[in-house]
Amino acid sequence: MDAPVKRIVAEKYEVLGVLGEGGTGVVHDAIRTSDRKPVALKVMHDALAGDKQIRGRFQREAAILRRLEGEHVCPILDFGELPGEEPGRSLLYIALPKIDGASLAAVLESGLIDVDRALHILVQVLEGLTSAHAQGVIHRDLKPANVLLENGTKAIVVDFGMSKIITGSGLGTTNLTTHNMVFGTPEYMSPEQARGDELDARCDVYAAGIILYEMLTGAPPFTGATPLNVLTAHLTSDLEPPSKRPNADGRVTPALEVVVLSALAREREDRYPSANAFAAAIEHARTAPNDVEAVRPTSFSASPPGTDAFAVTIPVVLGNGPVDVTGPTLIHARPLIGSSPPPRISTKPPLPPPARASSRPPAVPSRWSPPPPEPASNARTWILVWVLVGLASIAAGVYFALRP
Repeated sequence: MDAPVKRIVAEKYEVLGVLGEGGTGVVHDAIRTSDRKPVALKVMHDALAGDKQIRGRFQREAAILRRLEGEHVCPILDFGELPGEEPGRSLLYIALPKIDGASLAAVLESGLIDVDRALHILVQVLEGLTSAHAQGVIHRDLKPANVLLENGTKAIVVDFGMSKIITGSGLGTTNLTTHNMVFGTPEYMSPEQARGDELDARCDVYAAGIILYEMLTGAPPFTGATPLNVLTAHLTSDLEPPSKRPNADGRVTPALEVVVLSALAREREDRYPSANAFAAAIEHARTAPNDVEAVRPTSFSASPPGTDAFAVTIPVVLGNGPVDVTGPTLIHARPLIGSSPPPRISTKPPLPPPARASSRPPAVPSRWSPPPPEPASNARTWILVWVLVGLASIAAGVYFALRP
């Protein structure tokens, strides 16, 4: 019997099988032929080879992964092109280290995990987020399926395919997604994501809080029959404290409960200002389980010293060519532990200063409310018009009456 023919990709990767498949590509189990190193080879679907947006996302993911560093994020090994099935159409690929371990989602399917292990995992996840945020990268789709546990102990954040670059030099914000479009997994999306608002790093803090809630109780706090039901729950439903869930009896200390509820505050201004601050609160809750005041977000500095903002213009280059050029962009120094929230970036011109605040409450429109009165200047204009029309009518009448 003949031996199976080896499939060699890009003249340097031997494909052994398939690890998984998504909407944009297939992740292959492969080996780098030069050193026999196991890799996960992500190759875009051949049917999408001509899709400029998909190609742009592949290029963006590669550019983002090149920026990341740290032991709790997955680095990139290689990025390139392969011949497609149709002549003249290439496929993009990304090569990543193959991580030996199950996802956190698979671990949670087996049941509740020990609280100490849960906190240890989340602190590592937050360390990975901190390194990404320091490079101006927000994940936007953090969930248990995107956390791999190498050898069951070391947490590594993966799948930055929907990430967004919010600060930095050399890249900047991209236009590969339409404004106000919603991206993410509903159970782990922040309220501002559900609304389609501009995002900052605190959306990842919220998602990490959801993961912690699920590890402590066995289920995320908000679920529903449809994605819309889940998103609506994030925006309107009351958050049940984790200690009140049936599976959490005796697992959640007072300080840990405050940590979870603070990370899941509906308004991002009420959450921890950074992933680093969230991790510090967890560590304090572990050592002082009843010290609820020290773990509140207000216990962390709101404005780090020495952070200055300035406007620059950044050309965006992803992969093999320019994709977009941003306008003036706000750049901030890297956040420190307990620092202020990472900035939200806008290419719009600055807004005019707000008007003087009024002590009167704002009017609430109602469909039964009468229409607002016309301004006095408009009323005078209409009176003058009708007077002129009347005079013209009288003059015309006199003219025709006296006409021979």
